[in-house]
Formats: sequence, C-alpha cells, structure tokens
Amino acid sequence: MRTFVRSAWPTLLIGSATAMGSCGGDHTTDTSHTGPDSGSSSSAAGSTSSGGSSGGSSGGSSGSSGSSSGSADSGGPTDSGHGASDAAADAAPVDPCGSSLFCEKFDSYAGVTAVADKQKFGPWHAALATGATLALDGMHKVSGDSALHVHIDNAVTAGGRLFADGAQPIFASKPTHVYGRMMMYIDPNGTSIHWTFFGVNGDAEPSSPAVGRNAQYIMSSLPKNGVNTYSFVYGLAAIGGDSDGYHDCSSQSGTSMPTAAWACVSFEMDSVARKLRMYKDGAATPILSVDDHGTGCVAPTSLTSPWYGPAITQLFVGAWSFHPMNAPLDVWIDDLVVDTQPVTCPGP
Repeated sequence: MRTFVRSAWPTLLIGSATAMGSCGGDHTTDTSHTGPDSGSSSSAAGSTSSGGSSGGSSGGSSGSSGSSSGSADSGGPTDSGHGASDAAADAAPVDPCGSSLFCEKFDSYAGVTAVADKQKFGPWHAALATGATLALDGMHKVSGDSALHVHIDNAVTAGGRLFADGAQPIFASKPTHVYGRMMMYIDPNGTSIHWTFFGVNGDAEPSSPAVGRNAQYIMSSLPKNGVNTYSFVYGLAAIGGDSDGYHDCSSQSGTSMPTAAWACVSFEMDSVARKLRMYKDGAATPILSVDDHGTGCVAPTSLTSPWYGPAITQLFVGAWSFHPMNAPLDVWIDDLVVDTQPVTCPGP
C-alpha cells in the first residue's frame, strides 16, 4: 500500500486489517521507482512523470485554512461538515480557498476532461493504469463545475492519481506537520483488499533514525465485512543493509465509507510526533488515530515499528487499487485543501 519517492520497493500484500500485502510504492516526480503503492505513469504501478507544472497555485486558487479547527489533541475540527446530497452541494457551493498553502477545486482547467497517463496540468502530473479512467467532470461535484473522477474496472489492479510537487508553496519548507481535508463521493459499488485516495511523500524527517529512506503517510480503504472502511497506511523504503526491508503497516477504522453521498474527510499528519488523525464531516472526535505505530504490519516488520514520517515534498490524490477489484469503483474528489495550519470541513 503506498506511494514512494526515490527508491525501489518490494511487493506487498494486505490481507486484513492487521496484515497487508503486495501493494506498491509511489515516488517523487523527478525520480522513478516502483514499489508497494506505486501509482506511476509508466505502468500499472509504474513511475510518475517528472515535473508537474512549476509554480502556480493549485486549481487557480489558494485553499482555506480553518485556523479555528483544532488538532486531535485539542478536540479536532470544530466546524461541522456535511454529507450533503449533490443537489444541496451544487445549490450552495462553499469556496474552500483562502490563505492556505494548497487548494484544488478542479475547476480551472478549460479543455481538460479525460486525463491521460503522464498528462500535466496546473500543479499536477497524472498516473493512470490500464483498467482505469481519470477525468474532471461534473457528474458529482461540490463547488464549481467539476470534480476529480476516478473509475476502476471490475477484476483489475489499477487506478488513477494526480501528483503535485516542485515549486508549490506547501512544499517550500518540506513540512513535517500538515492538515487537510477533501470532499469525497463514492458510488455504491466495488471494494478490494486495499485502495488509496490521498497521501504525502518525502524523505524521512531529519530527526528520525530513518533519514535517507523514503516515507509515506497514506489515506486509504481497507474492507470489513465487504464494506470499504477508512484506514491509514504507512510505507518506509528499504535501503542497503536494512535487515527487515520495506515497512508496510496499517491501521483501520471501524467507520465505513458512505456511498451515494458526499463526505468531508479531514486529517492531521505529524511526522515528528508520529501522530495521525482522521475525521469525518467535521466531528470533533477522530474516526481513526495513530500514535507512533499502527495495528498491523506485513511480516517481517514488527507491529510496533515506529511510523517515521516524511519531510513532505509531494502529495497525491486519486483512487488506486493494489489488488483486483471485486466490482467496479467510482470515486469523486473535490475541494482538496492542504496546509500547515488546521483546516476545517465546511459547515452544513
């Protein structure tokens, strides 16, 4: 499960909430390598294309930083979110942008509809595997005219992602503590052993003993009783002489991912404290918390292996399954905001 930046990765598997397998790795834009969660542009899990567009704000607008929302320890986001219907969302669009360092509404790309593998637009470069499609469309949207839409066919290991890196304000200081939120709509269809929808990537933060290794914090879905549930996944690259190789670990929420309705998913990721929090629809209580380590790792990595986080130089968004789907999957993502200050979900 993961995406990775400068190194090659072994194949992994996720078999349950506590055991994962052959998932693949992502990488930074200027280096290609494959691995556990790789959604790369050169193959089904290949390497991303280099670059992304330099400079420029995401989606033509800066994202809103909800400084009133707290971290998990201070009570989490304070604004209530919404799982509003499309009609309500379309009738009362909320501008998510403001002063935040990265905001994407997917509305500023005239002429971009279907997105091809390795295509570049705005701050993005795309990775698309056979068996999936990636598009900007208005079938389901929260604000503006369009949202990011990923479709994955039945019985395939595939997906589509957008990667941002390079000269974006969010990456200027290689932050180790970020907040964010996105709106997500999922059709009532497929699950797989593991698919991802957002992640951050970079070399392990400088104070950790994992310096020189790529680290990734990833938001994903793991199944439970045939239903998609929210999860965090962690990846740490292996390097020469590392006796236990690539670290592939996870932690699963008991909260199912709603279908046929919008949900606001917000998060906090702190690489130095090794703290991750995920919230749904603006609730003050997280639906998932990770402190130091998660609840499952792929052998031989120890369950208590610390989740050494990245100094962030890349983020990615989309849907990518690292195992065959048991039915088609359609996901829409809109109004993505990432900042170094707390970010709230929109009000009802």
